[in-house]
Amino acid sequence: MKKVLFGIMVLVMAVMVGTVLAEEAAKPASPEAAKPAAKEASENGLTIARMEIAGGVENREPVGTASSFPATQEKVWCFVEFQNVTKETTINYVWTFGQNEIDKVPQTIKAFSKYRTWTNKTIAGRKGDWKVDILDESGAVLKSASFKIE
Repeated sequence: MKKVLFGIMVLVMAVMVGTVLAEEAAKPASPEAAKPAAKEASENGLTIARMEIAGGVENREPVGTASSFPATQEKVWCFVEFQNVTKETTINYVWTFGQNEIDKVPQTIKAFSKYRTWTNKTIAGRKGDWKVDILDESGAVLKSASFKIE
């Protein structure tokens, strides 16, 4: 009886050690590796914390975020939140319908730890694929978002 209990204890210990080792192997090598790569930074230090395509903006937040909108939607909004802006700079929202650039909207971004801004485009029933690129002062694409009008 003692041999059976001893055997069960050894088996339980082996399972526990295996579980601990598996958990350790699943952990990232560094705390930095555990962070999601949701933010993108340009060479001049602009970091986009989030970019949303929405049906509107209320109280400085996007509302009705989606990847497609009905053709009856009058306007579509592009909302962008920057983090840790170290100096005043200008960005451009470039609105593209299909392969055609429809509009380029410049905006000045001020030096703040969190800076939210947005622009909108009147859709006028133009069905198809749309895209908004956020460009820095040098013309480099910081981030893009696509949506569809159906």
